[in-house]
Amino acid sequence: MKTIFYNHPIGTPKVCFTVSDKSVTELKKEGVIPKKSVSVSYDFIDENSSEELRTLTSFPDRCEFDDIKKPTKVVIDIELIHSFVLTEIKEARNMCLTDLDRVQVRYMAMGDAKTVASIESDKQNLRDLPDTLDFSKAQTYSESMLVGNIPALTADYKVKYA
Repeated sequence: MKTIFYNHPIGTPKVCFTVSDKSVTELKKEGVIPKKSVSVSYDFIDENSSEELRTLTSFPDRCEFDDIKKPTKVVIDIELIHSFVLTEIKEARNMCLTDLDRVQVRYMAMGDAKTVASIESDKQNLRDLPDTLDFSKAQTYSESMLVGNIPALTADYKVKYA
């Protein structure tokens, strides 16, 4: 069984993949892979494969061939992975901000200025968060996810301010 990546649309470095025990030639004859596309085959990529190989099948829209004419491997477009991680961070941050807004309104109604100021400080830290991230050393999906592993995003603000 092989995981076969092929370019789609033809003439671009972008890839699609299929899993088959058939050869690329057979798959082209059957119309599964476009006849004029180029391809790269890997041993079957599954849950036991390395994380970097699993990333290729998890995010094919963020992958491309190393060479459009004679590819030898599929590579991750790391800038797209960074963008994906940043988007995920912003979504998690926005959920935290929503929770903090709700809690803050209650403390405002109670006239607790000290807690309101503390909540406002947490909210500002969350708003500033995307500007503090450094993806410059993250060259793999795993490393990119480590950049996004931020305790402030997993804090339970409802409990903190209960």
